[in-house]
Amino acid sequence: MINQIKPRRAWTFWSVILFLLLVGCASKTVEAPPSAEPTRDPNLEKPIELQLGKINPDAVPVYQEATQALDHGDYEKSKQLYEQVIVMAPDFSTAYRRLGYIELSLNNIDRAEELTRKALTLEPNSYNQSSLAIILLQKDTPKDSQEAYDLATLAVKSLPDDDQALTALMMSAGAINNLEVARTANTQLLKVQPTYPLAHYFAGLLAATDRKWEKAEAELVYSQTLGMPSEMVQDALKTGIARNAMIARFLRWSAVATIVWLFGLGILFVMGTYLSQATIRALNKTEPVLNFQASPGERKIRSAYKLLISILSMFFYISIPFAILLLLVVVGGAFYLFFLIGSIPIQFALILVLTLFASLFAVARALFWRMKDIPPGRELKRIDAPELWTLVEDVARKLEVKPVDTIYVTPLSGIAVYEKGSILQKLRGTGMRSLILGMGAIPGLTQGQLTAVLAHEYGHFSNRDTAGGDLAHQVYASLVQMAERLLRGGAAQVFNPVWLFVLGYQRVFLRITLGASRLQEILADRYAAIAYGGQNFIEGLQSVIRQDIAFPLQANYEIRRSLDLNHPLYNLYDLPPQENLQGELEKQVEEAMSRMTSQYDSHPAPKERIELIESLRVPYSPVQDNRLPALRLFPNPEELQRELTAQIMKNIRKQSQ
Repeated sequence: MINQIKPRRAWTFWSVILFLLLVGCASKTVEAPPSAEPTRDPNLEKPIELQLGKINPDAVPVYQEATQALDHGDYEKSKQLYEQVIVMAPDFSTAYRRLGYIELSLNNIDRAEELTRKALTLEPNSYNQSSLAIILLQKDTPKDSQEAYDLATLAVKSLPDDDQALTALMMSAGAINNLEVARTANTQLLKVQPTYPLAHYFAGLLAATDRKWEKAEAELVYSQTLGMPSEMVQDALKTGIARNAMIARFLRWSAVATIVWLFGLGILFVMGTYLSQATIRALNKTEPVLNFQASPGERKIRSAYKLLISILSMFFYISIPFAILLLLVVVGGAFYLFFLIGSIPIQFALILVLTLFASLFAVARALFWRMKDIPPGRELKRIDAPELWTLVEDVARKLEVKPVDTIYVTPLSGIAVYEKGSILQKLRGTGMRSLILGMGAIPGLTQGQLTAVLAHEYGHFSNRDTAGGDLAHQVYASLVQMAERLLRGGAAQVFNPVWLFVLGYQRVFLRITLGASRLQEILADRYAAIAYGGQNFIEGLQSVIRQDIAFPLQANYEIRRSLDLNHPLYNLYDLPPQENLQGELEKQVEEAMSRMTSQYDSHPAPKERIELIESLRVPYSPVQDNRLPALRLFPNPEELQRELTAQIMKNIRKQSQ
């Protein structure tokens, strides 16, 4: 039978199976006479009896008794009585047709065909045509199936709403692979008989040929509810319909969830952009102030940023399953394509497999990775620098905040603060606070400038900038870890959804969190300017920016020179200026001081910060201007600088091994 199929398009394996089920169903659904019912429509029976009465009135009671026996399932008695009717009225076609039903129920197909053909010869009406069509379908040959289709077509033309004629046309059209006619007949049959099990069964099979798996499953299950044999329905579902319907549901809901996820990410991005613009508008409205308090608009923006960053951080963990799902779809889809084309490119398939496992490993390690609590530098105890500690505590008292608990000195040039402890401790101001001083920044600062810079850092404590953000820090650390492991594992591929997710999410995350960071820095600048003078802080800021460029530039030059000449290097912080570096230094400083803020800056551009500080118009006080070098706050600065230089050289030698 498969050899007889001439489809209009390429058939898949499941299409062939479903087609065979369509044909096979015809032989299973008419084992009992179609007309065997508890009751009959008297409007249909009365004309038949009148017709028989004209031929032989005495045959009418026998016919009625035969029909009653048929309707009650007593086929033997019914057969005997119909045979009597034939003897009494040889030209009465209905008796032949109903005898054909009975013979079919007894699996006497040839006899059933003979009787029904006799009925059709005597009276070529729709009932006889559809009855013969159903019987011919049981023979399951191309010739008989085609004849059945022709007969059913004529029957439906005569009686377009007859359920038996429509059933015959539906099954015979399927048998000859005319699925368009089968669909049309099935649709009409469902209109005529909405609760007809066979119609819904065929509707399910036809939906499956169109790859509408969920509809196919629903129709088949409903046909079973209406009375279709459970075994037939389950056999059809097991051919792949149930599995494909489950896959279709999974893919549909996955697609919906992915769209919602992307939409949510887009909303977060838009909100972050809006907040960034709102921050600029709020700051541009800044008027001269003499207190540390943020304006109502600034407080609203800070609160909005905190909420948005919390949502964004949690959204990261919600996003991981979607990224993995997309990766599985890409890899699975690629291998399915290989299956369809019948060839597997070994090298590319291996890359896909390695990408899959490397990505899963990178995600798992990044999610369970936790930041280690490592001291950021050399701890500077009170006995090591009492004057520095006194200065740091004086700034805390002036700003009325809890002073730092520890001071660390690092070999670099940054100055920052951070806080450890629970969220509750941080909100109460009882967490462990630390100050980080980069030795590279100290030589260029006066004590007055350092005081103003420290006031800026204490401003972060006052504004509770260090009280939260642990989740955000962990998310960003996980993103960085994930990116590094994907790169090391060779999974940083343009076709890898996990890699694209990391890149995209990192951009969105930085755009939003750095926008909040810029606002925090501006408000902390205000603390410094009000507490110790705007000019003092501006000069300190300029010095720190210059040193942040000058120190690594000159240190790298001296380190390379030391390694090339094999000369020892004792102090990177007390080097004479190199004339050959001055041009590059001034160029970089000029670029830094004149550039505009980008969306991925954690601090506003220096030019904008200075303009905002100047707009505050804080009165200048000579008392705040201490021109003594900040380096004098360290009892033995050269010894400390040599120690930090030795640490740098040790790290360089370790990396070069």
